[in-house]
Amino acid sequence: MKCLDLIRTTFLCLLFQGFANECQAQGKFKIDGTATGLSDGKIYVFLGKKIDSVQVTKGKFQISGELEEPVEFIAVAKHSDQRKLVKGTCATLYIEPASMTLQLNGSDFAAAKLKGSKSQDDVYRYNAITDKIILKYKKEQDHFDAVRKKYNDAAAAKKSQEELEAIKEEDQKARVALEPMYKEYQNASVGFMKENPMSYYSMHLLISNSRFLSYDEAAAFYKTFNPLYKKSVLAKELEADIEKMKKGVAGAQAGTFNTVDINGKPIKLDDFKGKYLLVDFWASWCVPCRKGNPHLLKLYAQYKPKGLEILGVSDDDKDHDKWRKAVEKDGIGVWRHVLRGLQYKEGTYERINIDKDISEGYNIHVLPTKILVDPNGIVVARYDGGEEDDKKMDADLAAIFSGK
Repeated sequence: MKCLDLIRTTFLCLLFQGFANECQAQGKFKIDGTATGLSDGKIYVFLGKKIDSVQVTKGKFQISGELEEPVEFIAVAKHSDQRKLVKGTCATLYIEPASMTLQLNGSDFAAAKLKGSKSQDDVYRYNAITDKIILKYKKEQDHFDAVRKKYNDAAAAKKSQEELEAIKEEDQKARVALEPMYKEYQNASVGFMKENPMSYYSMHLLISNSRFLSYDEAAAFYKTFNPLYKKSVLAKELEADIEKMKKGVAGAQAGTFNTVDINGKPIKLDDFKGKYLLVDFWASWCVPCRKGNPHLLKLYAQYKPKGLEILGVSDDDKDHDKWRKAVEKDGIGVWRHVLRGLQYKEGTYERINIDKDISEGYNIHVLPTKILVDPNGIVVARYDGGEEDDKKMDADLAAIFSGK
């Protein structure tokens, strides 16, 4: 059932078109909604920092307002409390200054269908591509979900650390099995951006996928995007993300830091001047990080006498105890260790003191990541994990220290 009756008179169509033109001119929007399975009651709309309630009467409702940008992101939900918004209780949509229609399923808000927004149409087109990818890897995804549930249930039951570690191993294997799916997602995103540079959703996809691209590749994509959207908050965020991509890559100045190590001793980047420094970004909960530690120990024993130092930068700011136990258990206390310095405003997810976050100075998005810095504080190479990166790291170190 369509929300907009297509058999209206020409007069009504012209009247509708007049409202649409007014919406575009003034930034106003209107959504005429139909809810199945929800005759009467309230739904809630999240737009920016505002939460408004909307009355549903005999399965009909209307949402209207004014947008500050050409495209904005809203959520239509069953509850006003964000903590209660689980799968099926919320629809996320891109709206524009236009007259739109929304078909809402009271039993599954996520199945909502918005018409009249070109940006949301692009989301649907992209989802049609990724839905095929999801179906292709359904068996692997179901297994991954089952392992995650197994871990959560075991943690809730306060199972032993040994049992939890064993499930983590299963989790890592399940993740590896899904890597081809993630790669297909990346290819789908890149393909969509290439074919739809004028789409607002392409900017969203670039933010989601920038970590898989080089600075030059990301900057080239951004250059092709719609000038209409480049004054938006999303565009400013994207510009900042692209600028960060200049950090932690070969030829860049290494990110400075001044903190204390695991033993409470002061430590800064200049302490390593005159030596090669391998900065290892890891965490106690990161299985591939921990698996790589025996190899790092061999490299350290081999090249420390020739001038190599390693600094472990852990993403365990919320659990110092697990960090210390991991360092001890893996026997990696032979080199120095610090926390990255991630901080949030109490009771929120709002980050504070970002300038003290060591990971920010190297544009770290995935763990493990290793950055090799030369004796003058210049980045020599970046290794984002994986077998090929490990081989490159080994080859680089062998070449650097071959004559020493």
